[in-house]
Amino acid sequence: WQTMVKTVREVDMQKVADTKEDIDTLLVFSGLFSAVVTTFVVATYPSLQPDNSDEIVFLLRQSVAQNYTFNNGVLRPMVPFPPDPPFEAPVWALRVNGLWFASLIISLSTASFGMLVKQWLIEYLAMEWISPQEQLRARQYRHPGLEDWKVFEIAAVLPLLLHISLGLFFLGLCFYNSAENEIVGRSTFPLVAGWAFFALLTMVAPLVTPRCPYKVTLLKAALRVGRRHV
Repeated sequence: WQTMVKTVREVDMQKVADTKEDIDTLLVFSGLFSAVVTTFVVATYPSLQPDNSDEIVFLLRQSVAQNYTFNNGVLRPMVPFPPDPPFEAPVWALRVNGLWFASLIISLSTASFGMLVKQWLIEYLAMEWISPQEQLRARQYRHPGLEDWKVFEIAAVLPLLLHISLGLFFLGLCFYNSAENEIVGRSTFPLVAGWAFFALLTMVAPLVTPRCPYKVTLLKAALRVGRRHV
C-alpha cells in the first residue's frame, strides 16, 4: 500500500506543482501589469469629467453678464452670455478608458481565479495524516471530481485571459497615442498588430503541424477534446 501511495502521490504532486508554478508566474505578471494599467487609467480618467478651469471661466462670464454699463448716459444691463453646452467626454477618452478598465478588470479577475485554483489544488493534496489505504481511497474519490470539474482546464484558460487583457491595453494605447499625436499613433499600430499576429500564429501553428513546439496547456486540452469528438 505504501508503495502505491508513494507512486500515485508523486504523479499528482508533479502535475499539481507544474500547474502551481504556472499560476505563480501569472500572478506576478498580473500584479505588475495591473499596476501599469492603473497608472495609465489614473492619467486619463480626468478626461471623462469636466475641466475645473472651464467651470471657472463659465462662472466669470456669468459674473460679468450681471454687470451694467453706461450707454449714452443711460445705465443698461449687458447682454448675458449664452450658457455653455453640457459637458461631453471626447470619443477617444471613452474608447481608451473603456478598453483600459476592461483590461484591468480581466487582469485582476485572472489573479483572483489563479488564487482559487491554487487553493483547490492544495485541498486536493491535503491527506497526509491518514493511513495509506485511506489516502488511496481519498485520492480515487477526489481525482474524478478534479477531472469532471475541469480544474486543470480552468488553470489553462488563465494565460489566455491575460493575453486578452494585454491586447485590450495595447488597443487602448493605440487610440490614446493617436489622440495625442498622430505620428506616434501611426508608429504604435504596426507594433501592436505585429504582436497580435505573432501571438495568433503561435496558437494556430500546432494545429497545422503536430511537430510544432508552440504548444500550451489549453491548446493540448482542446486537441484532446477534438480527438474525442472526431
